[in-house]
Amino acid sequence: MYDVTLADSTLIVAYGNPLRGDDGVGWQAAILLARELKDQVQVLTRHQLTPELAETLSEASRVIFIDAAAQGPAGEVHCRAVERTGELAAQPFTHHVAPADLLTAAHTLYGHAPTGYLITVNGGSFGYTETLSPAVEAALPGVLTQVREIVGGPSL
Repeated sequence: MYDVTLADSTLIVAYGNPLRGDDGVGWQAAILLARELKDQVQVLTRHQLTPELAETLSEASRVIFIDAAAQGPAGEVHCRAVERTGELAAQPFTHHVAPADLLTAAHTLYGHAPTGYLITVNGGSFGYTETLSPAVEAALPGVLTQVREIVGGPSL
């Protein structure tokens, strides 16, 4: 396949369950990012990553995934690059896929995979609540800082 040159565009895909405490950190970050960087990014929220997102990813020059993690001290923010895998997995797609698999699908099916990043926030409370734990709530500015650094936007 081939890679095409796209205009500088950033897609943010924030995912998790906003009804399960800290698992909703992506959704909370998405709300803030949509407000603060509305002219610089497109923001999507999802309960989980699904194969249908591959087409949308293929139209962006970069994608930033935001999710909760369950290991490590609550409130720690981590950012890493995500690379596509060599080829689509041999097993059929399920209703949940990893960020690297989505990048691979975008490239394989549509000829372009954006540069990918994954920002995670370690959660501490995943019970039935719409409220983030204090540690994760306090980590939200760090998530926004990571996104701003990737996008190259102004520091707010």
